[in-house]
Order: sequence, then C-alpha cells, then structure tokens
Amino acid sequence: MNAAAELVVDADGHVVEPRHAWATVPEPYRPVITRDAHGYEHVVVDGTEILAVPLGTLATPGGRFSDPESFLALEDAHRGGSDPRARLSDMDLEGIDQAVLFPSIGLYFWALDDPAAAVPIARAYNDWLASYCAADPGRLFGAAMLPMQDPAAAVAELRRARHELGFVAAFVRPNPCCGRSLSDRAYEPVWEAAEESAMAVAVHEGSSVIVPTLGSDRPFNPMVLHAVSHTFEEMLACAQLIAFGVLERHPALRVVFLESSGGWVPFWLERLDEQAESFGDFCPDLRLAPSEYFARQCWISYEIEEQTLGALAPFIGEGRIVWGSDYPHHDATFPGAVDTLRRTMDGLAPRTRAQILGANAAGLYGLPRPQRLVERVERDERVEPVERVERVERVERVEPVERVER
Repeated sequence: MNAAAELVVDADGHVVEPRHAWATVPEPYRPVITRDAHGYEHVVVDGTEILAVPLGTLATPGGRFSDPESFLALEDAHRGGSDPRARLSDMDLEGIDQAVLFPSIGLYFWALDDPAAAVPIARAYNDWLASYCAADPGRLFGAAMLPMQDPAAAVAELRRARHELGFVAAFVRPNPCCGRSLSDRAYEPVWEAAEESAMAVAVHEGSSVIVPTLGSDRPFNPMVLHAVSHTFEEMLACAQLIAFGVLERHPALRVVFLESSGGWVPFWLERLDEQAESFGDFCPDLRLAPSEYFARQCWISYEIEEQTLGALAPFIGEGRIVWGSDYPHHDATFPGAVDTLRRTMDGLAPRTRAQILGANAAGLYGLPRPQRLVERVERDERVEPVERVERVERVERVEPVERVER
C-alpha cells in the first residue's frame, strides 16, 4: 500500500499541562508546583504531594533523569506538549494523521484520596484538554480524566467528556485508587456509562512510588520500577477485569492497555486460560476463556521498536494491536517514531501494517476519517470513471479473441 494512502493514528500521545490548566480549581485543591534547589518540581494538592520530578525533563524527548545538570523546568518542556499548533507541526513531520491524548501530570492525581479535590481537578483538566484539541478537532482527540475517587462523579464526568467535549476515551490507572482495584463493584456504573456512551477505556500506568505500584515495596531502582510498574500493573489489571467478570457483565466495553509493551499478551492469555481450567470455579462470573474476552473486547499498544511484533501478532490478533508515540515524554522517539514503526513491521502483510498503523486505533476510538484521506478518496472517485471505461474498452477488444481460442 502507498504510504501516502495509509491512515496513521497515534493511540497514546501526551500533553503537558501548563500551570494555568488548573486555574479554575478552587482553593485549597488547586495544584501547586514548586521547584527545589535540585531541579525537582513538586506537585502538591492540599498538602498532599502527588509527583516529584523535573517536569521539563519528563516532557522532552531524550531527557535524562540520571543527569541533574540537564534537568528542565515545566516551562522548558518540549513545546508541542502544551502548544497544539506546535504539536500539529510535529505530527506533520512524523506523518501522523490523528492522535489520542493523555496527560503527564494528570496521571498522578490517582494518588488523591479526597473526592473534593479529585472532582474539580478532573473537570479542569478535561476543559483545558478540550481547548487544546480545538486547534484541530479532526486530528486531536482527548482521553478524559475520571475522578474515580467518587464513582458517581466519574460517571457524570465521563458523560460530559463524551457528549459535551467530544472525547473518544477515558483513562484509568491500573493501580488501586482509594483502596479499590478496577474490578471493584463500586465502579460498575462507570463501566455501564462507558458502554452506553461508546467510550473506550484506556488503562495507562505511570511510574511513581507515591501511587501504590507493584514492586514499590522492593529495593528501589528507577529502571526496575519503571519496567515492572507499567507492564506488571497492566497484566494484573487485565486479569482482574476478566476474572472478576467486568468484561462478562459489560460485553460492549472496549479496553485498551497502553504503554506496557505488547509482548506479554500471548503468554499472559495462555497462562490465564490454563489457570482457568484449574481455578475457574473461583471465578463464577467467568463464562468464556480469558483469551476469548480479550479477543472480543481488548486492544494492546505495542512499542514502536518491539521486535516481537511480527512473530506475536498472529497470537494476539492483527486487529487488536495499536501503537503509541509517548510524545513528548523523555523516552519517546522524536523525530522518527513512524519510520521506526515501519521498520519494525517489515515483513508483515500490507493489510496488517495498515491495521497497526492506524485502522485499529480508528476503530477502537471511533475516529472520523481524516480530511487528507477523504480528499484523496474524492480525487480517486473522480478518476475512477475514466479508468472503468478504459478497462471495459480493453475487455471488449480482447473478448472476441478469447472466445475463439476457447
């Protein structure tokens, strides 16, 4: 397939929330960001620290947390994270048609226990993100922050984000929130609202010892914690959503697991299927094999350089794989993400490549066809009648000869 005709969708990009994103949050719940003498910025809500990191370094491709001399402040972060026009230019450079956007700072409000703080923060973030996406609503799409500390408020915010702001997804962390896992029955109204609103639910981890994270109770090492938290937390969330019956009770719920790599899926589903044979009686809501629930309702985001993609795609299902740039975070590949992904997909069938590049994400999120491809189709349709006439004339000229030969 001609690359110019392929849809390219970034299923997991990030914004970088400026200080004024929280301007409408009432005191004392408005996030306060201060920078210490070592270059770390501390995000605090009503006395509770939710994040401590050099924010500009976090949100600049190539940033290194191991080099304090290079630490950047929030205001020095890569421009496209907070400026949509700059982002659109970077998307043009990469050849990305559309992007679904997740927060940077906003991933860590999961650490809050107080709904009185979480609800206005989520609302303020979603309003700011909507204004960001308004720069080009055909290319930029929001994933809503939900105040899961208050499930009823989360339902209201999901519906507002979908029907008033036009968002295509809502994100949740895989970690416990207020002591509740994603499989907790308290969240049933949230999943019902997502089904009714045709809103995809994105499970997205963040690496921090402030939010309860698998591995955080072991000897601390940033590399180990980051590797374990993103992948293992999402593996556990996948198992819980299946085993505790969330997907069984909500068959129209669409769930995507982001930024956790993709190679774990075949192993994990096989392992869960095998375990279900021995321990399935402890899961009374389980009506299908775990792998069948995943095939029916779940998607996975592969890393752009993940070399197992070609080998494992048949086990996952070519229609269930998306990719995310992680732009503009420190570990993102920019520029060159799409080119790297294309090299990773060398050897895959053209249809499979097209699915992973964009068609799968467009279906998952329910995205409209981008104007660039609409215009291309219209041009092709204007040319088509001429081509059809030429083909008919060729057939008519050849037909008598073929008939004689037969």
